[in-house]
Amino acid sequence: MGVYEDSIIPIKVSHLAEYVSKMKRISLDDALLYIFINPMYERLYDENAKWWYLSTEALYEEFELRRNKQQKSVDTNVFEFYTYCLENYATRKHISGMRAWVLFKESGADKYVKDNYDLLHTQGTDYVLDDIERFINRRKR
Repeated sequence: MGVYEDSIIPIKVSHLAEYVSKMKRISLDDALLYIFINPMYERLYDENAKWWYLSTEALYEEFELRRNKQQKSVDTNVFEFYTYCLENYATRKHISGMRAWVLFKESGADKYVKDNYDLLHTQGTDYVLDDIERFINRRKR
C-alpha cells in the first residue's frame, strides 16, 4: 500500500468507530471491536477496492450489510454448539469467554467448529474439546 493509504485508513477507522459508537450507543472500545471483527475491516486494506474513499456513513452501511450477512449465515443449532464449545473450552482452560473467543478467531477454530458441526456435535464433550485444542495448537506453530 502507498503512504497515503497507510495514513488514511487509521483516520477512517477512528471516524468510523466514533460513528458506530453514536449509532449503536456503545462505547468507543466496543465500536472498535465491532469494526475489527467485521469481515469488511480487512477489505479496507484492499488496494483494488479502495474502500477508504467511502464516506463514514457509507462505510458504516457496508459494515452493517456484511455483519447482517454474517449473522444470518449461521444456523441456530450450529451457533448453539459453537457457543457450547467456546464456553466449555474457556472453563477447561481457566480463561475468560472473551479470551477463548479471541483464540478461536485467531486460530480459525471458530470456522473449524462451525464447518464440522455435523461430525463434531455427535461426539462427546471431551473429544470435541481435545480436537479443538489440537487444532489451535497446530495453528500456533
